[in-house]
This record gives sequence, C-alpha cells and structure tokens, in this order.
Amino acid sequence: MELVRRFQNERIWFGLVSPTESMPRVGPQEGFADSVEVARLGSGETEVIIHADPAVAGEMRGVAMPLALGLSVVLELRSILLEQQAALDDAVFQLRALRQVARLLSSVHSIEETEQLILDFMAEVFFAWWACLYRPDATVYAPKVFRSLNDRLRPAPIEKAPLDQALPAGSASSGADDVSVASLVGPGAELVVPLDAGAERMAVLVLGSRISDKLYGRAELELAGTLSFAAAIALKNSELVEQLHSAATTDELTGLYNRRALEERLAAEISRSLRHQLHTSVLLLDLDRFKDVNDTMGHAAGDRLLIQVARILRQQCRALDVVGRLGGDEFLVILPMTKPAEAQVFVARVQKSLREMEDTGPEFGPCTLSMGIAETPRHGTTVSSVLAAADTALYKAKRAGRNAVEVADG
Repeated sequence: MELVRRFQNERIWFGLVSPTESMPRVGPQEGFADSVEVARLGSGETEVIIHADPAVAGEMRGVAMPLALGLSVVLELRSILLEQQAALDDAVFQLRALRQVARLLSSVHSIEETEQLILDFMAEVFFAWWACLYRPDATVYAPKVFRSLNDRLRPAPIEKAPLDQALPAGSASSGADDVSVASLVGPGAELVVPLDAGAERMAVLVLGSRISDKLYGRAELELAGTLSFAAAIALKNSELVEQLHSAATTDELTGLYNRRALEERLAAEISRSLRHQLHTSVLLLDLDRFKDVNDTMGHAAGDRLLIQVARILRQQCRALDVVGRLGGDEFLVILPMTKPAEAQVFVARVQKSLREMEDTGPEFGPCTLSMGIAETPRHGTTVSSVLAAADTALYKAKRAGRNAVEVADG
C-alpha cells in the first residue's frame, strides 16, 4: 500500500520463483501483460521479481532493487526458521520416542510381550502400514510378530547368512534403496532395522511404507538406529530374566520343574481346589532299583535313564498337568481336576511307555516305577500334608514288591 500511495499507481506486482515453494503473484488481476520488470534479485535458487506499470517503471527502478533485497532477506530468514522449526519438531518427536523406550527398558516383560511391544512401538513411531519382527531361528530369520493395517500378507522367512552378510552386526538401518537388502526382505519393505546388542543380533525389524506416503529420510534412519539399540537391549534383558527364572524353577538334568517350583504350583492347585471344590490328584513316583543302574552302569547311565523317564512323563501329561523332579529318582505329577481313579489312566499310559522303552532301547533292561497317589482336599489341604500322604502311599507300593500303585488311606 505504501508503494501505491507513493507512486499513485496500483499496478505493481511482486513474484517469487522457487523450486521448493510456490507463491502466487501479488498485485492487481489486470494489466500484468503490459507491465515492465523493474527488479530481479536471486538468493540461492529463489528469485524475487518486481513488475510495474510502464508509467511508473522509471521512477520505481531506484527503490525496487533495495526492496527486492529486503524481501529476499525476509524470505531467507523465513526459510531458516522453518528448517529450525522442523528440526525442533523432529527433536521433540525423538525425545518422546526415547521416553517410550525408557519405559520399555525399565519394565520387566516376557520375551513375547517385549517382542510385541517393540513391534507396536516402532510401527507407530514411523506410521508404517505394516511391520514384522524377525528372530534368528537356525538358518533363517523367522517372522515372529507381525502387524498390518492393510491386506499385507505375513512375510516369509529371510535367509540368515545372506542378510548377515549384507547387514553385518553393528550396521545402521537400511532403506529400500539398498538393492542387496531389498532383494532379501522382499517387495514392499522400505526400512530394515537390525536390532543388535553388541555383536549379537537379537532381531531384525522390517517396516513397510508410511501411512503419510512420506519416504524414510535421513532423520528417520538415524532415529531408527537410536531406537534399535534400546530395543535390542530390552530383548536381551527379557531373555536374561527368563533364563534366570528358568534356572530358579527348572531341574537342570531333566528340564522339568524343580522341587521349589513344584511346591509353588502344588500350593496354587490346592488353593484352587479348595476355592472351587475341585479334586486334584498328586502322584509321587520313584524309579525301582535305580541304585543298581548307578552301581553297575555308572552315574552317566543313570542320568540318561532319568532323562528318558522325564520325557515319558512329560509326553503323557495333559496341557494343564504339572510334572517335575523332586530330587534323585523321585518325580511328582500334579493332575488338576482329577480323582485317584481317573489318575490310573495316566498311570497306565506311563507304564505302557516304559515297556515300549524297554523294547526300543534295552540298555537299562526292565524299567518300572512305584507310585503313591494322594488327593486334595481329601488327604490334605497343605503342601506338606498332601506330599506326606503321597509319600506314605509310595512306600506302601515299595513294600508291596515295587512296580505298584497305591492310593493314600482316608
């Protein structure tokens, strides 16, 4: 408006030519075809152009160039501010993502829960249509957890050796432009994120295209690299926690529950049976003449026999049953919602499997078990009382000549 008043003419136009920004011409709608260019100033790839009515063009030339310079400075500052705002937005977004990862690392989850949390978190951070978390499995990376917002089919396994060669341990995240990686992960994948904890590759995360249709740029690759390390540590932590828990509850030789875990499970079953008026049978099993195996064939042979018996017990159990090794050659089986008469079905299956073991692997000769059965709540309402009742029945079976099954009195 100041120029219009000064030159008493409304026919003045301002234009901006830029490869990255489109700005409509400022000025009256009519008369531009007859206008004269009075100033043109370039700054980088941006040009400011001023046109005026021929009647005032001569007068305007003296002030047009400083005016164009001022406009170019303002536009340059605006561009810088927009870049800084974008960088600030990225930094805030990354801080929020890192806070989420900190929460993930500070919580203890199972391996399955951690895998799902990582997948969901990363897919949402990058607004991906689909995502798949692969875990090492022998010679391949197997698709362990998968999610999709479209009709994407579950991806196939990835050959492990070629991918490890294309992305060695410690590699940064890779975009779809890496041909060697893209050919391995299949079509549709746009971001491949290795999850490495030191030299150990915990997993590989593959993301599809983004919901916003924006490409994964340098900022996304850098953020993926930062988050991937934290995700790998979270996976490693969950594995270590499960290993510690397994070591505390698992018999090292047979892989069954140990005494501590058995007593905890038995206490829970007793409580449940009392609360819901259910029957739970407890079987105490002892290998007959196990000492003879150790004395004549050695303790290594005795260990092999224990492992075979443990395998048979596990195979014959239902999904809800609990089987473990109390110690030595004694095993305990907890059969929820089962009466002693019904437990005889399990006993028969075990005895049949032992006879088959003698036929297929006669290393140990005839292998038999003496068994004592107690029922809760009839024979006890505490762990110690139920085990004592089953133990009394077991020794009754031993005195009866072994290879026998006895039910507790009462």
